[in-house]
Order: sequence, then C-alpha cells, then structure tokens
Amino acid sequence: MKKFILILLVTSFITSCNNLTKKENFNIAIISIVEIDPIVQLRKGFKEVMDSSEFAKHHKINYTEYNAQNDAGIQNQIIDKVSLDKPNLIYVLGTPIAQAIQKRIPDVLLVQGTATDPVSAGLANSWEGSGKNYIATTDLPPVDKQIELIKELTPSVRKLGIIYNPGEVNSVAVISRLKKYIASNNVNIQLIERPISSTVDVATAINSLVGDVDAVYLPPDNTAYAAIPVIGKIANEYKLPFYASAESALNNGALATLSLNYFEMGRETAYLALEVLNGKDPKTLPIRASKNPTININEKVATSLGIDLTPFENKPHYVIEK
Repeated sequence: MKKFILILLVTSFITSCNNLTKKENFNIAIISIVEIDPIVQLRKGFKEVMDSSEFAKHHKINYTEYNAQNDAGIQNQIIDKVSLDKPNLIYVLGTPIAQAIQKRIPDVLLVQGTATDPVSAGLANSWEGSGKNYIATTDLPPVDKQIELIKELTPSVRKLGIIYNPGEVNSVAVISRLKKYIASNNVNIQLIERPISSTVDVATAINSLVGDVDAVYLPPDNTAYAAIPVIGKIANEYKLPFYASAESALNNGALATLSLNYFEMGRETAYLALEVLNGKDPKTLPIRASKNPTININEKVATSLGIDLTPFENKPHYVIEK
C-alpha cells in the first residue's frame, strides 16, 4: 500500500511538472508581398525579438511563412488559407496584402512592418492610434531631407525621374508629399513620373528617362524594387544619379540612400506586437516611426559622377560606403 501511494505521488509530481513546463502554442503567419532585401530584413528582425522575448519562454511560437511573389492570384490563395487557419497573429509585409487581410480577417491581430502611410491606405484611422485590431511601424521617408540630399550631392538636378507602381499606396503617398513639399518651398525641381504595373515594365521606364531627367529617385515601392538591378545598371551606364530609400540599393548602383535599417525596424515592430500581447489595446497604440534615418553614399558611384565627398565625411548620420 505504501509503495502504491509513493508511486501515485511520484506520478502526480511528474504530471504537475509536465503541466508547468508545457508551453502554449502561439501561431504567427508571416506574409510577404515579394522577396526583396528590406522584407527579408524585416522578417529576420521581427523573429529575433519574438524568439528571445519573455513571451517566448511561456509560449511555443510557430511560424508559417508565405510569399505572394507580387501576384494577386497567389495573394488571394494565401489569404484564403490563412483565413481558415486563424493564426493568433499575422505579420504582414506589404500594404495591398494588409488591406485585403484586414477586410477578410478583422478579428486576428494584424501587425504590419513598415507601412509607409497606413492612414491613407485606410488601415488606420489616425497616426495616433489605428482604432482597429491593427498596429504598425512606418518607413515613410522624410521628403524634406530627401530633397535636401539630392540638392546637396547633385545641385544641378532640375528634373527628377520617379519610377513607381500607382497601385501601391506607399509610393503614391510619398510622391504626393514630394509634390507638396516642392510646391510649398519653391524648390526648382520638376518630377517626371514613370508609372509601372509590374517589374517587366521597369526596363522600359528607366530607359525612357535617359536624356529626359537629371537624376532618378525610387520611393518605397515593392514592384520597382524587385527590378532594382535593372535600374542601377542603366543609371550607371548613362551617368544618371540614382537615389533610393533602402540601403541595399547601394549594392545595385544607387548613388545615395536616405534609408532606415530594416532589420532594426523589424525588431521595433516585434516590440510593438509584444506590447499588445502583454495587454495593451492595439486600437490606441500610435504608428511607430524611426527618428533618425541614415544617409549612405556610394563612394564608387560618386567618383564615377565626379562628385567630391569631402564635405560629407564628418557629417552626422552620413555614411560613406567605400
């Protein structure tokens, strides 16, 4: 009898320990609109913080990753599947997909990494709080600093070519702000727009700008970024200064970028998500922005364009890439 009681107590103790150490499953769907470097970095940063968080000590975080490949048909298939799976959280990288998910699955917490303008996109009611089951960080570039950079490095620019997809709210929001800034500050720069609908259109768009503009600017546009090697190649071939909003563009021939660290933005987005998972109301959390974008200059491209970088060598937030 004593032996039986002892076995029963030991069994109960083991069962209790197992219950204490058993982690609750927490399912996260990560949905990317396309595979480009900023999105890769946003995913890495987000997962690093989530996996090392206090939340992860008590939950088994399961990731399911999807890539829409910038294809509307694939996007719809992904949303159909996710709506059936009902994950605990959706981390979305791409505004068109975020809009579709919010309409289809409004009851699941939607976390967006670097939404350029979530208010214009209808994802949030205001920058001070979405008013919805939605939180986000933003990569909205400060257009005043972008124009200042262009005028500092290439003061002779009068016509600035812009390649973008009008179907991407991100790009439209940035271009709208650029136009307003130029008009209200009497900046002597004319924007020459080249709209595209797919990456296939990019080569035609950049070639049509050659001889018609003094420089090219690429806003945060997933469609155009997917073909960034083409833009860099042609811009460099024709000695056309090329500006962008992601640091990785320097590897593809950009002269300079006014950019965010997308890995850090991914981390920041995860911290924002953890605030909600720890009890905060997603409806009241402000859209979170990076305060200090970095200016990265490609020394090799600058030299080929005859630009003297001496005045920029010791400026704060300026990095000259050798």
